Amino acid sequence: MKKENQNDKKDLIMASALKVMTEKGYYGSTIDDIVSESKMSKGAIYHYYKSKKEVYLGVIESLESKYTVVFSKVNMEDTNKKKLKKLFTIVSYQLEKDPTFFKSFSTFWSISRHDEDFRKAIQNMYNRFQKFIELIIVEGMENKEFEGIPDAKVAALSLILNIEGVFWFTLFESKDLDSASYIDQISDYILNAYTLKEGK
Repeated sequence: MKKENQNDKKDLIMASALKVMTEKGYYGSTIDDIVSESKMSKGAIYHYYKSKKEVYLGVIESLESKYTVVFSKVNMEDTNKKKLKKLFTIVSYQLEKDPTFFKSFSTFWSISRHDEDFRKAIQNMYNRFQKFIELIIVEGMENKEFEGIPDAKVAALSLILNIEGVFWFTLFESKDLDSASYIDQISDYILNAYTLKEGK
């Protein structure tokens, strides 16, 4: 079997599993549900993954791989402030385009409380994302673009927690604020604080 064909089939399994999980949850879904959604045979799925758990761990890896490519566009910006703003803009765009990714995280967090393998997979993904943001902040601190940041690690974590506020919009509706407005405003608050000169 050609590698391209294998990758296409694995991508189909991942997309189908993600859709099933966001609709039925991890514990409420089965391999049969993924079979039905993907239109593949159970044998074909078991050829790549040994269990439902392995499929969903694969989903985490697949999502990280996909969004690593998406977030790589951030580094095309010419200033670190623009890089961080671009990061928020991408999150807003992706939420509007396909909220499935964001909806899945409440499920993954829930699983992680009871399963060490999922906890480690999510933790490793967050660590790499935090490091990605931290490096942007450090560069901004070194070239004096950002000031008044005592700890880049804490600043990166704080930024991630604010980005995660967007998950609220996948669960609830607000008459007063939409996700795009939230992201735009919160990113401006953060970036203005990063660039505010001491004593101003």
